[in-house]
Amino acid sequence: MLAFVTVVESENPQARAGLRERKKLQTRARLIEVALELCDSQGFDATTVEQIADAADISPRTFNRYFATKEDVILAPIDDMVTAVAAALDAEPRTGNEFQALLNAHTAVMCGNCPAASNVDLDRFEVMNRIALSSPSVSGRGAEMSEAKFSRLSEKIAARTGADAEDLSVRVVVTVWMSLMHLAMDRLCGPDAMQMGDADARAEALQSTYDAFRASVENV
Repeated sequence: MLAFVTVVESENPQARAGLRERKKLQTRARLIEVALELCDSQGFDATTVEQIADAADISPRTFNRYFATKEDVILAPIDDMVTAVAAALDAEPRTGNEFQALLNAHTAVMCGNCPAASNVDLDRFEVMNRIALSSPSVSGRGAEMSEAKFSRLSEKIAARTGADAEDLSVRVVVTVWMSLMHLAMDRLCGPDAMQMGDADARAEALQSTYDAFRASVENV
């Protein structure tokens, strides 16, 4: 019976496509893992694409099919996070409070309560941040990715509210929220950070930062 299933799956285009996609995801995850490990241990500038590809058991040419630059593979956890948060936002009810929706979406992703967050590995953020702090090219590329994150979240909020992505109200929400996220992540990944691997600590960092924001604007 098992052999029969295997034969059927091998002749099924959808099954083959699903297998190829899983292999691509596995290869991408492996590239991120070894790149972070190598760049963290021996330095970003001292690590080559060839070394990363060799450690992942692929060719440098294959590496470039997944990531355009070495900076991009180091910052891949950000892209995974944005993708998961965007999916989590789709599941949030439209109550008119987009800050709460963003809080709920980020909490779901960062605390493992979101099916779309399977690619998000929060331990990688600590390593990524260490590398970025020691590498101007990584931190510079990170700033460019922040602009892409801003645009993607703006599109999501605009779709939820019926406004244009360039509308001032949308830009205010996303700008403020990204600032709040930076503050929360500083608490988790900064010099005096809490334990990133603790889901309760992550939820508390997000909630308390949001609560502080709400308290600060109560009388505005």
